[in-house]
Amino acid sequence: MFRDFMREQSHAAGCRFHAFSFDGQDRDTGADYVLTDADRFAIVEFKYTDKNLVSEKYKPKRLTLCQKLLTREDMTRYHDKCHFISWADSKSNQIKTNIYRKEICNITVFGCKCGLPDLNPVHSEQISALAFAQDFFNIQGLRSLSLPEFEAYLAWVLTETSASTNSTLELLARNPNTQELMIMRLNSLSDAQKWVKDHIKPPSPRKHMGMGY
Repeated sequence: MFRDFMREQSHAAGCRFHAFSFDGQDRDTGADYVLTDADRFAIVEFKYTDKNLVSEKYKPKRLTLCQKLLTREDMTRYHDKCHFISWADSKSNQIKTNIYRKEICNITVFGCKCGLPDLNPVHSEQISALAFAQDFFNIQGLRSLSLPEFEAYLAWVLTETSASTNSTLELLARNPNTQELMIMRLNSLSDAQKWVKDHIKPPSPRKHMGMGY
């Protein structure tokens, strides 16, 4: 539903949009999907409701991410612009989104021995799905990174916080050159960017808030 909502908002903004699933690679990236308008990128981890947010404590690589962000101001800046977590509020059913570390990197989630400085999530940073979409498609790139920035952040997450032997990801897309349903393996974010530009046409007329061409 989040993906479909973002696609609807991309039409309103006059932008391309596609969401690539990380599939099994989510254990290394700390997210389920990479979102792009073909120019800028973000990643999002999804939880069913707010009651499921604490389940991140069972993922040791996520605690490592939280701890290593404390020592890298440059990666923290990238993180805050591109790495998010989203869930449904259990009382209102409204979808909410927050910067991953502002919601997860705290003692409430990981316990008193985690070494993290924050006791609780930063609820003031939570926003609605609509606000997130408007920021994502904003021409200023309020909640996204450029391709070089995103590649640098993701490579750091993979190699430094997840101990992965790979600094890039394999993404799957539909092969549009056949009538059958077949996949294409995209071996880099640049390949994914090119696939979106080649196969997803931007809506028209284009509005001022969009990023993609």
